Amino acid sequence: SRVRATIRHGRRARSGSIGVHFVPDRPEPQAAVGAGKGLGGAVERHRRQRQARHALAGLWDRLLPGSYVVRALPGPASYADLERD
Repeated sequence: SRVRATIRHGRRARSGSIGVHFVPDRPEPQAAVGAGKGLGGAVERHRRQRQARHALAGLWDRLLPGSYVVRALPGPASYADLERD
């Protein structure tokens, strides 16, 4: 899958509670957002995913073309933290 390939072969960056994998393989940005089980239960993971998607939407017009996998990482983080990270 494209997500797995992006994670395996992409450039990685981490800032606070967000990790990003990137591959410049598309003419426009495309992103997948996920959160691992280390974050807690399903409710907490889905909440963090929604927050990360919303924060990403505010940056969308500034993203380089390519595939992105955005991962919410374990640890305490408010919505303001996710936006900053």
